[in-house]
Amino acid sequence: MKKISAFILSIIMTASAAFAANNILFDDDKPIDYSELPADAKAFIEKYFAKEQASHIILDKEIMGNEYKVVFASGVKLEFDSNGEWTEVSCRYSEVPNRLVPDKIQNYIANNYPEKKITEIKRKHGNWEAKITGGLELTFDRSYRLVEIDD
Repeated sequence: MKKISAFILSIIMTASAAFAANNILFDDDKPIDYSELPADAKAFIEKYFAKEQASHIILDKEIMGNEYKVVFASGVKLEFDSNGEWTEVSCRYSEVPNRLVPDKIQNYIANNYPEKKITEIKRKHGNWEAKITGGLELTFDRSYRLVEIDD
């Protein structure tokens, strides 16, 4: 019985140490200056959100590369990958700029949810996720066909 307890305790301690090491090595969120953003991220901000005032910018070091998060005073949040390509635009109190949403997704939402506005758009693994007012999340594939609805 003592051997089993010692074995279980060693597993728990090893898992705890691995988790702590992972957080120390790879969960390194740090504030950065606007000038430290990749050029593509800065160009995106200047094109679509030039009038916004940045509240804070965070570099999030991940195992697979860096991510950048820009939060504006208005509540708009942008996320970029390590190359500066946008991956998420979240507009808590407003609407995502139409120019960022593919026409087929805009048309689908306009035809099926005419009273709703797109408040968030994400690009993930070739799919698109659009969140509309009321909290409904619509997932579209690479061909902009609806593949999932989540409330």
